[in-house]
Order: sequence, then structure tokens, then C-alpha cells
Amino acid sequence: MDLLQLKYFKVVAEQEHITKSAKLLMVSQPYLSALIGRLEEEMGGQLFDRDGRRVVLNEYGKILLHHVNEALQHLEDAKKEISDMRSRDTKYIRLGSSSTMLSKRWLVDFLKEHEDIRLAHLLSPHSDIMEGLLSGRFDFGLTTNKFDHPRIISIPLWKDRYTVLVGAKHPMSRRKKIYLKDLKDEKICALPEDQSKLRIVDELCKKTDIELDFVLEGNVEVLSDYMREGRGVSFGLSSAKDTYIDICSIPLADEVGEVSIYLSWCGERYLTNSMLTLQRYLSDVGRRIESEL
Repeated sequence: MDLLQLKYFKVVAEQEHITKSAKLLMVSQPYLSALIGRLEEEMGGQLFDRDGRRVVLNEYGKILLHHVNEALQHLEDAKKEISDMRSRDTKYIRLGSSSTMLSKRWLVDFLKEHEDIRLAHLLSPHSDIMEGLLSGRFDFGLTTNKFDHPRIISIPLWKDRYTVLVGAKHPMSRRKKIYLKDLKDEKICALPEDQSKLRIVDELCKKTDIELDFVLEGNVEVLSDYMREGRGVSFGLSSAKDTYIDICSIPLADEVGEVSIYLSWCGERYLTNSMLTLQRYLSDVGRRIESEL
């Protein structure tokens, strides 16, 4: 008995006609009849009841068809699993981030250590990252909130602290710490992707009865140039304090509390070897960041 016999047996069982089955399989009718005959011989008896040109499964044939269907499905599952495992060798990783929370030095160091891996680091709103993880558009998500979704796995990497970002020319650039009340006359710049971070700051402002003036949204380059001129400030995280050039990252003195940084991915996906490498690297980075804070 071989796989070909089982596949041909399944077709004959479904068509209930040897000649029609032979045409469908593009083999001769005598060849197919002989193949079914050998299968019946191996199984120890007839699997079909013959009624003229029709062949209909008998009780023995129905039992065999049940197991054949299961066996063929198992083979398809195995084929898909092997294909998925082979795809684990892909070297391209798409990392979605809801904020600039990971210093460029960590990404540069990772790529230096793993020159065969290509990494796309994309800033996106929190909700877009969740959709991207579920659709496969993102391999990983790096966020300040864990995802409340049954298909997504989130693990904490490190606990971070909020900072105030000011240009080197800004009067507050030499301060050791800054309070929210010090920013009431400042223009606050923000990235559209910083929604989760700004929501926490906004909640703190309401508690302390402070109103901040959020005036500018744009990309990283536009906001950085604006702040370098001393015309606005923004909020950041300690872990990304050396991300910008000529911009100072000063601790926010108000008791905002620590924020946890999470790495997330879709639990239904196989993690490629490259993804596992990045996951281990970011876990190690998290330990180093916490030791520096």
C-alpha cells in the first residue's frame, strides 16, 4: 500500500465510477481497476460493491476512507508545518514601535552583531501595531502598554521613566529635573505615535490642574529641528535619552510613576530564528537599561 493508492482510492470513493475516476486522474481505466484490486487484496477483501458501472463503498470501504481522509489531512498539516519551519530562516524583521523608546545605539549594536539580519523599525500608533501584529504586517511590537487580545503575547522588557526633551539652546536645558508646572508656558511638540505616552501625561496634568499647550505634531525630523531652536519641548523616555542630537533629556520630577515597556507578537505565528535572536537581544537590553536608570 502506498500514498498513490490511497489518493486514487479516495477519488474512486467520491466519484463512485471507475471510468470517470480514471479520466479525472488522467490514467487508463484498466490501470485504475488493477490498482484498486491490489488495494482490496492488501486489505483482505472487497471495499466496493459493484452495481453495473457504479462502484459504491461497502462498510469496510467506509472505514478505510475515514482513515485515509485523516491520514491525508495529517500529511497536509505536516507539509504546512515543515514549510512554516523553513520560513523561520528569513532574515527580515519588522518592528513596530508606538514611541521613540529604544535608543538608536541598541539598534545599531544589534545590526553590528548580526549583519545578516535586516531590521525595519517603524513608528506607528498603538492601535495600528495591534492590527499589524494580527495581520502579519509587523513581526514584533514595542509599546508602553500590553495588548489585551487573546491572540497576542506580550512580555515586559524593562521599566522606564518619563523625561522632558528640550533643545540644547533652551533655557531649561541645564536643569537636573523639570516639573510639569514649569512647562505651562511652553509649546509642547508630539508625534502622532506618542498617544499612549501623552495620555499618561495628560491624566497627570488633570490631577494637578495644569494645562499644557500641545501645538505641533509632525515627524521626528520636524519636531527635532523645532526643539533645537528652543521653540518647544516634548516628552520622552530615559531609555531613549541619547536618540536625538543637540536635544537634552531631563528627568520629569512629577510622580508619574514608572512605565513598563512590552515586546509583543502574534501567538499563532512561528518565531523565526532571526526573531528569536532579536527577542533575546531586547531582553538583555532591558536588563541593561534598568541597571542604568
